[in-house]
Amino acid sequence: MYNTVLNLTGMDDASRLEHLRDGFSNLTGGKSLLMQSDPPLATLLESLQSANWGEFDWLPLESGPERWQVAVRRVPAEHTRGIGDFMGFDHERCDELYAEMENAAQSGDLGATRERFTAFQVAMVHHFDMEEKQFFPAFEQATGMTQGPTMVMRMEHRQMLGVMGQMGQALAGGDVNGVSRAASTLIVLMRQHNIKEEQMLYPMGDMHLGDVQPLLKAMQAV
Repeated sequence: MYNTVLNLTGMDDASRLEHLRDGFSNLTGGKSLLMQSDPPLATLLESLQSANWGEFDWLPLESGPERWQVAVRRVPAEHTRGIGDFMGFDHERCDELYAEMENAAQSGDLGATRERFTAFQVAMVHHFDMEEKQFFPAFEQATGMTQGPTMVMRMEHRQMLGVMGQMGQALAGGDVNGVSRAASTLIVLMRQHNIKEEQMLYPMGDMHLGDVQPLLKAMQAV
C-alpha cells in the first residue's frame, strides 16, 4: 500500500524534515509514504505546505500518545483544488480504511481488526474535525446559514461517532462479530452522509467561499 516507510522516531526536527523531503521527492503522482514518528509533526506539515502546497495529501492514521503515523500521498502539482476535491478524496480514503477494517473483522482476526479500527477511527475523527473546526464555521459565516446543512451534518457526525463507540466497546471485549454488526450500520450512515456533502454542501462551499486555499491549509493542519 505504501511505497516508502519512514521511521522518524527519536530524530530531531531537522533530521525528520530532511528524511521526509527525500522520501517525498522520490514519490510519483498517486504514490504514498508512511511516516512513523513521535510528536511533534506540525513542523513537518508546515514545511510541506510551504514548499509543496497542492502536491500532497496528509492522512493521519495514528495519533499518539507514544506513536504517530501519517500517510503522505503525492498528487500532481495542482494549486487550485477546491473543497469538493480535497474533502472528496478524504471520503475515499476513509472508505478504504473502513473496508480494510471490515475485511479484518470478517476474517475473525482480532489483532488486525483492532489495528485497522484505530486507523479508521483516527481518519474519521480528523475528517469531522476538519469540517467542524474550520469548514463549517467558514461556510456559516459566508452564507449566514447556521441552522441549515451544517447543523444536519454535525448531528450525523454524532450518530457515526456513537456507532464507532459501539465498535470500540466490541473490540475491548474481543467481540469481532460485534464490530461487523455495528459496521453494517455505520456504512449506511457514511454513504448517506457523504452523498449529501459531495452533492450539496461542498459545491456550495466552493461557490460561496472564494479563494479556499487558506481554508484548505487550515483544515489540513487540524
